[in-house]
Amino acid sequence: MKQCPDCSAQYDDNVAFCAKDGKALAVTSYNRSRLCPHCANSIQEDAPQCPYCKADLTSIGVPQWPIREEMSGAAPRGHDDNPLSVQSKTILIAGFIVFALGVFLIGGHQQRSETRELQETNLKKLQDRQLKIQTLEGQLKQIRQQLDDRKSQIDTLTAKLQESQKELSATQQQLSSATREAERLASSRAPTTPRPTARSNKPPPASKPPARSAEPGVYQVVRTTTVREKPSAGALALATIGKGTKITVVGAAGEWLEVRSKQGKPPGFVRLDDAMFIGRAN
Repeated sequence: MKQCPDCSAQYDDNVAFCAKDGKALAVTSYNRSRLCPHCANSIQEDAPQCPYCKADLTSIGVPQWPIREEMSGAAPRGHDDNPLSVQSKTILIAGFIVFALGVFLIGGHQQRSETRELQETNLKKLQDRQLKIQTLEGQLKQIRQQLDDRKSQIDTLTAKLQESQKELSATQQQLSSATREAERLASSRAPTTPRPTARSNKPPPASKPPARSAEPGVYQVVRTTTVREKPSAGALALATIGKGTKITVVGAAGEWLEVRSKQGKPPGFVRLDDAMFIGRAN
């Protein structure tokens, strides 16, 4: 038999907890007991005083309550309390289930909160990336527009350059024609020779053609010519100048013109017949 240390209720050996206060039952040695005639608690058969109500049991001859072992047809008290112990176990199990469910719900709520925060963070990052992409697309569109404008400007300048080149080519052709015409007229003019007199038996010496004037200024090359280091056809060739090129002449040496380079190159000489005077240098 087992007994509750607080309420002294007795149970069978297979019961572990008291159904009233839930205390653990203690194993008691088997002694003959009886019920107190005053408080009906179980006491030892030879106890002179009830430990519960402190009543004196020596003056009572015959107990008014029957002894537990003499009760016929009555079930043990522990069996009456078995449904209560099963109910306690059921309540305990239900409590554990409710506690586990609460932990699960709290954990799920916390997990959902973390998941929501993570989703909001990812959404914010995605929005920032989309904003950056839109900004870059706007800049790219602006750059493309600027490139298109510059391309149109380049096309316009190219067309103007082509027109200028055409005009320059036409001017050069006109200049070449004028130069050839001037040379033809100059070569067609013959020097006048005086008629011999009757008093002179010897013919007068033929006069030399007048020399062309070579004054400093700007000249234009009328045909492709070579710049020589010295005013001589056998001198070292320094460079070749194409037709239509403008040169700066600083002096003359016979049939040669002394030219100076604007790029810092050494001076050289070109033939007088290969260049035509345009104007004075500024």
